Amino acid sequence: MMNKEAVTYRDFVHSEVQRSPRLARLLEHLEERPRNPSTIVSIEYPRGEQSAPKFRMVNESELANVIRDTSALHGRILCVENTHGPITSLVGEALDIDPVFFAGYIITDFEDIEKAPPPPSLALFPTEISRRGYLHFHYQQILDLGSSIALQHTPYNLKSCANISRNVRRLPPLSGRQLALGRTCCSMVLKRLHDTWTCLILIDPPITNIITNIELSTSQKAYPSRLLHGGLAGLLRPVSFSEFKSGTGAPQLDETSMLECLLHFFRASPPRFKANHPITLSLCYYPMRVVLGHWNYYTHLMSRYFKFYEYALHDIENRVHDSDITDLQRWRRRSMQSQHKLLLLTEFIHYWLQQERLDTSKQCWSLVLRDIKHLQSQLNHYNRSLERMIPVAASMVQLLDSRRSMVEAANISRLTFIALVFVPLSWVASLFSMSDGYSPGDKYFWVYFVTAMPTLLVVVFLSALRVDNFTALLRRTAARL
Repeated sequence: MMNKEAVTYRDFVHSEVQRSPRLARLLEHLEERPRNPSTIVSIEYPRGEQSAPKFRMVNESELANVIRDTSALHGRILCVENTHGPITSLVGEALDIDPVFFAGYIITDFEDIEKAPPPPSLALFPTEISRRGYLHFHYQQILDLGSSIALQHTPYNLKSCANISRNVRRLPPLSGRQLALGRTCCSMVLKRLHDTWTCLILIDPPITNIITNIELSTSQKAYPSRLLHGGLAGLLRPVSFSEFKSGTGAPQLDETSMLECLLHFFRASPPRFKANHPITLSLCYYPMRVVLGHWNYYTHLMSRYFKFYEYALHDIENRVHDSDITDLQRWRRRSMQSQHKLLLLTEFIHYWLQQERLDTSKQCWSLVLRDIKHLQSQLNHYNRSLERMIPVAASMVQLLDSRRSMVEAANISRLTFIALVFVPLSWVASLFSMSDGYSPGDKYFWVYFVTAMPTLLVVVFLSALRVDNFTALLRRTAARL
């Protein structure tokens, strides 16, 4: 029998995998060696007077002691960027976190159901996810890989270089630039213990490098990447001229890093935040605002690619190919997945508004819901456009293939006619080549033309005559005889 003191979080997950196979990827994560160090920041809210939160960098070696030391705190927000197996196991054991939460953060692939069970974001109903208090912000980052000429032979499937490797999909080039979509996730859960609380936020690091193959180390090829246009616009509060003049404006912010954005925003309390007993929605406010900014960029990217394919349909011979149909179908699948992700956010907000008895019409969450509704309407519009565009593009590709077939048939007919002309002539020439009297300029050279021309006419006549007509002619001739 296993010693209770020696039982680890990995042992717990291993036993849960027998009951729930969708946790198998989490077990692999716990057993993997970390490729990169993690960044851990604790935002602590001390007891007593209403004071500003304290920001504390935490080393991996002291993380366990930091989590246990809550005597002088109302609670803390524990931000972990680029987590790996040992940290996940330590935090899960210290805070008694359900493995399904970690699985929802780690597993973001949508593999075929015959190959792997669906991830928790698909296996669980939206209401069940909301009831458990897990919030997973699944979104796409738009990456700029540089010039498209240098990357024209790069595969479609790429990977990020983080401890939890995310899928990166190479997109068709636009204006000589090679763009890609990097799947990203930010997850958070609130745990209460007696009179203290801990909000765990798992964050993906910025995607600065991508690789072609993460399993075969000998065949890996890395490419530098950066967030398109350096990040998101409009995250910070606008600075007035008077603030700029006095030097009291907002500081510079690295908007490519979700961690940097959250550390900046949590210096001010989110709406309806109380340090002694925070509500779930107040802690979700800043991460959700950042994620919605990425979703807004994503809808603009979809609009740009629709414009790209609309122009492609006007230039059928040079632009429309089978690969374009495949790309349009991929965009349709992305649109459906994106609508599902936004639905999860909407259900989470509605559920906790009801649980915490908040009036939607008087809260900032009404603005958030309206922004999500705007994004959903944009995605619905593009999805309908895709439904109309894909059949048109497929028909044009079929017409182009038919035109190519007709051109090829015409070329084959020309080659066949040339063969019909030269084969009889060469055959007759070979007959008379046995004697010198039939050579050009000799006495019997005229016999070549007298023999070759009737033979050529007979061959051309037979080639032009259809098989059905020829058979009918033979039958009529046989009947007369």
